[in-house]
Amino acid sequence: MKGLVRAILLIGAFFVLGIVPALHAADTYAAIAFHQPSRTWAYSTEAATKEEAIAAALRKCGHSDAKTNWSRNSWLALAVSSTAGWGSSWAVEAKDARKKSVDECFAHENNPDAHVVICVHSDGRIDTVIKGH
Repeated sequence: MKGLVRAILLIGAFFVLGIVPALHAADTYAAIAFHQPSRTWAYSTEAATKEEAIAAALRKCGHSDAKTNWSRNSWLALAVSSTAGWGSSWAVEAKDARKKSVDECFAHENNPDAHVVICVHSDGRIDTVIKGH
């Protein structure tokens, strides 16, 4: 009987050890790049590291001196204004990332028309994209 219990426990342990790592999703990173002088921006998602996400966003933006922000396993948003002001922030919920990015834009300068142009999740989901960039 003890042998049967051990065998069941051993099989259970192998099952748990084999399944649990598969259930743990890998971290994903997103980045946004904003080039103020040209008012161009780009983003990347589903990167394995912060550095990969930032490099991809900068490459897509086309300006190595662009300002960047990044997030891990969360939403990331960029707000801009007609006066070239900008703000970027991350949050667990898309609505919070959007709000915080607009607040950040207001904090940088007087940007009465600050608006969100992009809000993405690090896992690739897209909440907001304003066309033209």
